[in-house]
Amino acid sequence: MRFLELAKRNLKETYRDPLALGFLLGFPLVFMLLFGVMLSGDTISSSPIGVIDDDNTLVSQAFVDEALAGVPTLEVSSYDDAALARKDLQFGDLKAYIVIPQGFGEQVSQNWQGKEANITLQMTYDESDIMISEQLVSIINAVTRSFAHIEVPVTINANPIHMEAEITYINFIAPGIIIFGLLILIPTSARMIVLDKEKGFLSRLLTTPTRPWEFLLGYSLCLVAIAIAQIIIFMAVAWILGMNVVGSLWLAFLIFFLAGLCSIGIGMVVASLSKSENQSESLCWIFAMPLAMLSGCWFSIEMMPSYLRNVAYAFPYAHTIDASRAVLIRGVGMGAISHELLFLAGWTAGIFIIGVFLFRKSMRS
Repeated sequence: MRFLELAKRNLKETYRDPLALGFLLGFPLVFMLLFGVMLSGDTISSSPIGVIDDDNTLVSQAFVDEALAGVPTLEVSSYDDAALARKDLQFGDLKAYIVIPQGFGEQVSQNWQGKEANITLQMTYDESDIMISEQLVSIINAVTRSFAHIEVPVTINANPIHMEAEITYINFIAPGIIIFGLLILIPTSARMIVLDKEKGFLSRLLTTPTRPWEFLLGYSLCLVAIAIAQIIIFMAVAWILGMNVVGSLWLAFLIFFLAGLCSIGIGMVVASLSKSENQSESLCWIFAMPLAMLSGCWFSIEMMPSYLRNVAYAFPYAHTIDASRAVLIRGVGMGAISHELLFLAGWTAGIFIIGVFLFRKSMRS
């Protein structure tokens, strides 16, 4: 009955590691709770739209200031120039812009008086997010009908902004899948350090003049090489599967590379806090999987409640996905995603500083 004794020994080992046991029992529950929270409540995001008022009457101003601005899901900004609105649309600062033509106020006034008059609006929207664009057309139609007191649909001349490449599902999902692959660097980097810690290799290195930052740099260089290989392979496979690349591949590579560095840094922080390989694996996946879900790796972040979107944007990966899609699909340059790049660079520097501090503290203890 030696196998029973071995089974008892392994059961005791599992019981003595409450963190690993909690992971086994609690991780499915975390997934259930996350999906339940993400797909419930206020899942309609606020969409920034621009308005160009060519009618410039009291009626058209009331339509903008009262009807459109009164919709909770719209963030209305006024523009004097259609070219500027189109530029902001291309850079992702707007989801759509509306042109109120001359004669709009007169048409609405006739409907208020019981005389039928056709109301026409010009709307240009971002075709890269099909779900959001369809929602916007429906919302603008409903708001205009309510404002004009009519039942028939309003004529909205919808003009999708023309990209240099056809929008396909692989264009949308590929950046998210690449980020999920880079998130796997979190458990990879943590496991590498924890294994050396358990074997006593790091303890022996402490007898040498090597400093904590040199330990981490030594591990990081290896993992950076892995991250570079991952990015190249993932992007090549996505291209083979039909991903159309409009913007700079080098800029997209830089975005993914910074995300990979963040994952390596998070893994090192987890390794510094873990006492065993089981603990590090549990902590890493508790970080990695919710981050993948919150960041929009598999579906649009716009589907989540507003407070969860705020949580997602506190971490680097949602910014990475937004920036990479803007570069690959819209072809924007560095100036349009400078905020995201600075955020990623700040996160990378911050997480490595924390990693060095915690690593030094854990090794001293």
